[in-house]
Amino acid sequence: MYLKKIVCLLLLVLCGAAGVYAQEGYTVSQIPNPKAEGKGYVSNPDMVLSSNDVDSLNHLIAGLENKTKVEIAVVVVRDFEQNEDPFNFGLNLFNQWGVGKGKANNGLLLFIATDRKQYRFITGYGLEGLLPDAALKRIGDHYLVPAFKEENYSEGTSSALNTIAAYLAQPVNQKELDQLLGKQEKTPFSWFKVIIPSAFVLLVFFVIFGDIKKLTPHVPREKTKQMIGYDKVNGIGCLGLILSIVILLFILGFGSVISWFKHGDAFGIAIVLYIFLSFLLFFRYFNALSAIRKTNTDDLNFTRSVEALNSRAKWYLIGSPLILLGILTENSRRKKSADRFKAVLDSQQKEMIRVDRNKNKKGSPYLTAGQLTEEKLGVNTYDIWVSQDQQEHKIIAYEGNQFKSFELCPQCNFRTLQYHKVIIVRKPTSKKEGEGKEARTCENCSYEELLQMIVIPVISSTDDDSSSSSSGSSDSSSSSSSSDSSWGGGSSGGGGAGGNW
Repeated sequence: MYLKKIVCLLLLVLCGAAGVYAQEGYTVSQIPNPKAEGKGYVSNPDMVLSSNDVDSLNHLIAGLENKTKVEIAVVVVRDFEQNEDPFNFGLNLFNQWGVGKGKANNGLLLFIATDRKQYRFITGYGLEGLLPDAALKRIGDHYLVPAFKEENYSEGTSSALNTIAAYLAQPVNQKELDQLLGKQEKTPFSWFKVIIPSAFVLLVFFVIFGDIKKLTPHVPREKTKQMIGYDKVNGIGCLGLILSIVILLFILGFGSVISWFKHGDAFGIAIVLYIFLSFLLFFRYFNALSAIRKTNTDDLNFTRSVEALNSRAKWYLIGSPLILLGILTENSRRKKSADRFKAVLDSQQKEMIRVDRNKNKKGSPYLTAGQLTEEKLGVNTYDIWVSQDQQEHKIIAYEGNQFKSFELCPQCNFRTLQYHKVIIVRKPTSKKEGEGKEARTCENCSYEELLQMIVIPVISSTDDDSSSSSSGSSDSSSSSSSSDSSWGGGSSGGGGAGGNW
């Protein structure tokens, strides 16, 4: 009697241990590959589905593959490794098995984790256009979630797969599937339709870019590295454009974007090309303004050159409406400075002649070294007027962009005193601190106003961090390689959809 009780107790313990083991979280490599084991399309290691359910699903998927030529895999587990989410786990599993035909990438994986109450569809690159994420999400919400809440996993899966197969079997989609598998060749006419609108867009921008190049002066080498306001617009704008593209690719997925271009209509592709080139044209316009500014020391010559550019830029609006912002800004600046270039009168009430600073960059002999320094710093700009008999001259100062960044120097009396500057007295080393001083210094004379002495920290080495950055790369690469299985060798870029119940 006691022996029977002990045996029963041992059996209960063994069963409990087996149950715990069965419910441990799987890694990708631990999921049994049904194709490799000759068990069809369904991996059911935790026996969530009955053997009849597995047979039924295998029979269904085989029929669907015959109709649609799409390879479908179904994986049902209780749980998987805790530090993974269903998207990454399903994607890695998809790519390791290689679901779908190699060239067509027409695979579909349905991954189900019952304890977490999560599911995930993963589509191959070739199916992303045919089975958009939103469509799979609606199918999952309508068929999978209600059935899974009742633990009818086989019924929900069958309904969802039948719906997907019916959708793919539609004539339009079937034609595209056949093209994906190489059964039909794309006709030259379809490519012709795509190329013509895009070629027209490219031709328009080619003409505009060629014209704006003619109006852009050559910038001397010594001034190419000089940063002015127009360059900042270009820099920030280009960075914003690049970030926008990266974010768009990240949100949509690179595979989805490629698929859209493959299946997009000719007009849509031309519109995307137009938008991209319109931003480039906008930046090119500001590049032209920058070149005009750097090659014109004289503000009047600069204004006239900008007027010539903007008179042509009205046509550029066809390519980039954004250029209107630049045209309006420059027109406003020109109107504000219109009175500046009206001739002043000498003591005899005769109009004086304005000195062309493009020809006389140093303003010699009228400007002092301090005034030239102010111009170099962007603090002030000086207009020089000379009487017709060369006996009188007038110098008129106008505030520059950096006027508020400097103060009057008490020594030379020019507005060339910096607010704050750090001067290194003794350089720091890896063993000893350095010494410096915070001071206000004049860019024109030797005046210096000490604010305080400071200690510069020792130089720290960062070489120790260089070896740790690549440590995790080898572990993650193996999950994306295709295993030696009887699947077709397809791959996925992360298209699909998922949900909870």
